Amino acid sequence: MKILAVDCAHGDCSAAFYDGTRVAAEIVEHMERGQAERLIPMVQEVLAKAGASFADVESVAVTTGPGSFTGVRVGLAAADGIALAAGLPMTGVSVLDVLAWKAAREHPEIQKLCLVLETKRDDYYVQCFQGGAPATDAAAMTAGEIKAFAAGGYVLAGNGVARFVEENGDAAVCAVSMPTAGDVAAFAAGMTPKKEYPQALYLREAEVTLCRK
Repeated sequence: MKILAVDCAHGDCSAAFYDGTRVAAEIVEHMERGQAERLIPMVQEVLAKAGASFADVESVAVTTGPGSFTGVRVGLAAADGIALAAGLPMTGVSVLDVLAWKAAREHPEIQKLCLVLETKRDDYYVQCFQGGAPATDAAAMTAGEIKAFAAGGYVLAGNGVARFVEENGDAAVCAVSMPTAGDVAAFAAGMTPKKEYPQALYLREAEVTLCRK
């Protein structure tokens, strides 16, 4: 299946086209803001880079979170719009699931993996895996909760590990880069897309300020 994938969940904005056998083209740009303006032109560019068009796309894949509230919404809105316009099925994937899959491919020797993602707050987005399968639910956790997993033999990975180690001391870690749209497309290739639109994975309420007159 030919898959168009997008991701804006964690500081990068990316799009990729999977041609049925491989990621034929991918564009990744680091940006904390401006994803809403950049993503659709990026999709058009990645299709041109792959020598494809929207008519070639058979399904759309997108990260559902956890991550930046705005980034997750931008990615989902773009993916929903493309799928709706073309009547395409969709695959929504958790950033944590894709990262665990990527870590298993790059570090098959690690059996107990604890993914620690940056929230830019006092806590972290966390999920643990054993043998590639989820061992805990995804949740926002404190450093103390993560320490318990580290003491239990889990190896830490993710973009929140550097801050955790700096603030809490050494732990067993492995280097795995955060997933981009190319990883999302390759991961989604092993799944069956659905006609239902995926829902965002939020592990906490959005922080908003009410303005009262």
